[in-house]
Amino acid sequence: MKNFLLALLAVLMSAAFVNAPVQAADEIDEITLSYAELNPDAHPMGKVAHFFADKVKELSNGKMTINVYTSGMLGSEKECLQAMQIGGGSCDLFRGNTNALIDYGCEKLNLFGMPYTFRNRDHLWAVLESNIGTEFLKEPQEKGTRLRGMFYTEEGARNFFTTNPVEDMSSFKGLKLRVPKTELMSETVKAIGIEPTPVDWAELYSSLQTGVVDGAEQPHAGYYNNKFYEVAPYYILDGHTYSPGIVLMSDSVWNRLSPAQQKVLTEAGAATQAFCKKNAAKIDAETLDNIKKVATVIEVKDPTPWQEATAPVIKKYTKGLEKEMDAIKSK
Repeated sequence: MKNFLLALLAVLMSAAFVNAPVQAADEIDEITLSYAELNPDAHPMGKVAHFFADKVKELSNGKMTINVYTSGMLGSEKECLQAMQIGGGSCDLFRGNTNALIDYGCEKLNLFGMPYTFRNRDHLWAVLESNIGTEFLKEPQEKGTRLRGMFYTEEGARNFFTTNPVEDMSSFKGLKLRVPKTELMSETVKAIGIEPTPVDWAELYSSLQTGVVDGAEQPHAGYYNNKFYEVAPYYILDGHTYSPGIVLMSDSVWNRLSPAQQKVLTEAGAATQAFCKKNAAKIDAETLDNIKKVATVIEVKDPTPWQEATAPVIKKYTKGLEKEMDAIKSK
């Protein structure tokens, strides 16, 4: 009987050990990580960054600190991604656009940046929160980029803005516009008749001011919070791309973390994605109201010509991924 009780006790203790948390919150090792964001603190993506940092601190009982560097303080998108690939240190986490990863071989995530793909915000989140979004989030690792997808963000559809008035799509022909340095975005605007002109994000305001470029494109918040309306007061609601953001982390930094630390970052990421989704529509509407007070807003009533012009671009970049693209559109 005694031996039976001892054996039973051993089994129960073993089960308790297996089902116990990996590590208690008060046993999490202290660590400080850096998070880079190109936009300022007041921008929705700046607020997302700080929400994530606060949530990490909360879940780790103050043991894990995320230092947030906004307004491009840690460098350009390319510089931050390269720093994370090397192994972090100067930059451990970065929030970028999914279509920027095409240069790193992430063809699936690039589908999110196809022109006129998402019907609206509900469609976008239906995709991101589905098995499609889960699968695509793993692509940076699968492609061996040394980057890890953590969670998604969004800041609304991207729209053009110009220094001089425009009336319709034909007015864009020959204009020099700054766009993100990706082949997809360059070919998208070329199809509309625009000449894509490379300009670093930090230099965009002065480039608009001095006439180096005739315009650029951003979601509502990017246009308003960076005060581009001061030098490019014509904002065109064409919604050519509804590309979500993605928060990436250096894979080598992730691999140096304990399971408990990794769990904190994962849970904080899920909470931050939910926070972003919950507030995006309200922020978008409020920001557009503010834009209307300081800029001339031009609505595109019929997107058909824009969609027809960019159709060949979609065909080119979805070759071999037609099944995935159909799945996105059918959500």
